[in-house]
This record gives sequence, structure tokens and C-alpha cells, in this order.
Amino acid sequence: MRILQTLVFVFIFSQAFSQTCEKYNRKLFHILPDSIPDSINCKDIYGNKQGWWIYYTVQYNPADKPDELEKGDFVQDYVYGQYRDDIKIGEWRTIENVHQIYERRLDTYYYSSDTNLIMSRFLNGGSNESMLYYNSDSSIIKYTNVYDKGLKDICIECNKNNTPSSTNCTMTYRKKLIKTFPYNQFEIELDKSYFMYGREKAIIDKAYDK
Repeated sequence: MRILQTLVFVFIFSQAFSQTCEKYNRKLFHILPDSIPDSINCKDIYGNKQGWWIYYTVQYNPADKPDELEKGDFVQDYVYGQYRDDIKIGEWRTIENVHQIYERRLDTYYYSSDTNLIMSRFLNGGSNESMLYYNSDSSIIKYTNVYDKGLKDICIECNKNNTPSSTNCTMTYRKKLIKTFPYNQFEIELDKSYFMYGREKAIIDKAYDK
């Protein structure tokens, strides 16, 4: 019995002290909630991310910039939120941290048994938001960027099983087709969908304005 108790104690002790975390300088982060502990970016014994995480890069400013940035270390921007077993949960916030300090983006993660949903809201009072839905094996993806009160939505729909593979995904603007592309280009095209394809969007807008 004593041997068993010893083994249990050793196991609990190893679990408690096998977690790795990171210390950080809280003074470098503006509008960071007090609820975030002094130890962040923790991984458990299995390498899974747990608890509060902050993604950031410390830079150095060599000279004072009046009304903008003091001399010394600084963080240009950062993203923070929580993990549970290596999965992002709840709200993740992106903060602009120099000069004009504000929340640039809010991502909220929802999960069910077979689908996942990420809702993102951007600056301007949430007038620009997006929804990213995908099923459990990520073979089906649906992305919508709701812009200008829903009048100029950008949508991407992908089905990994569609053939030919070069047309796994379709991108539409105001329900009109902009292009098709392969599934493995989804992340690239998602980033491009909002800032690029100006000519194609202008042609569609012009057709609606007639």
C-alpha cells in the first residue's frame, strides 16, 4: 500500500511540475485584463497549449518619439486568449498597442460535435465581420465576410471532395462568381479576398448599380 501511495504521489508531482510556462513584462501590454496571470503560454506534459496565451514580439525603440513611443522595449501589437488541450476557446482579441491603443479584432470560437465556427468582428463598431465554418474533418469550409451592412458580402465555399480538384472552392462577391480555385489555396485566397480583386468587384458593383 505504501508503494502504491508513493507511486501516485510521484505521478501527481511530475504532472504538476512538467508544465512549462513563460513569464512576461506586463508593463509592455496596454489594456490587458488583470485576470491574465503572470505566467502565460503554458504547455502541459503532452505539449498541449493550456490556459492564457499571448502572441507578441518585443522590439526596441532607440529614441523617444513624443506622444507616440518612449525609448526602450515595446510591443507593436499582440493577440491574447485561452487554450484548452491545444484548442482555442472563447474570445481571442487583437490589440494595437502603440500610439493609438485599441482593440482591432475580436475572434470568438464555437464548437459542436461535428462543426466549428469562428466569428470575427473588426474595427468600426463591428460593421465589418466574418464567419468561418468548417466541419469536423475540414473537408467542407464556408467563409463569409459581411461588409457594408451585408450589402457587399464576400463568400468562399470549399468542398475537398469536389472534382476536378482545381475547382474545389468558389469565391463570390454579392453572390456573383469571382473565381474558382483548389482547396489547398483556401488560406491564401481568404487573405486576398478582402483586399484584392478590385477590378472584379468593381465590375459586379457596376452591374448592380445599373
